[in-house]
Amino acid sequence: MSKIISGRYGGLYIKNPKHSIRPTTGKAKEYIFNVLQSLEGRRVIDLFSGTGALGIEALSRYAEHVTFIDNKQRSIRLIFDNLTLIKAPENTWSCIKNNVFRFLKHDTMLYDVIIADPPYDLTLSPAFFESCKDHLAPSGIFVLEYSTRTPFDTGGWEAVRIKKMGDTTIYFFQK
Repeated sequence: MSKIISGRYGGLYIKNPKHSIRPTTGKAKEYIFNVLQSLEGRRVIDLFSGTGALGIEALSRYAEHVTFIDNKQRSIRLIFDNLTLIKAPENTWSCIKNNVFRFLKHDTMLYDVIIADPPYDLTLSPAFFESCKDHLAPSGIFVLEYSTRTPFDTGGWEAVRIKKMGDTTIYFFQK
């Protein structure tokens, strides 16, 4: 079980996966949300959602709506179960089973916060970063949690903050 750090659901626990995904550590999650600070009234998308821990933390910190995207049915089921477990109102979230890259090509919504925690062995192309930039509201923030060892090309989009935590690096991008 993973603990929700702060906010309206702070102190509650969510289920961990029984399938092979790498949940965000509590230390990394705490760092991300300390940097983001207030999410009240903001629209958030959690890409490569896994357990939903990052998006659920955003909901707990009063995000207006969180969209969870993952291509594994077991992950979507786990996120749904976790949202039910904490009794999050259904009008504050959406769970969508889809390939993140395909979803971003067809989605027209702008988000105040984009959070992405892709598998560390997944290659991220400049097109992925361009799609994220296209979906980011003018004053929005894109947070990427990714392997310290896996190189990627952002297509020239510079991170405004970078934090290494062992095998994980957390990047913050803004338009």
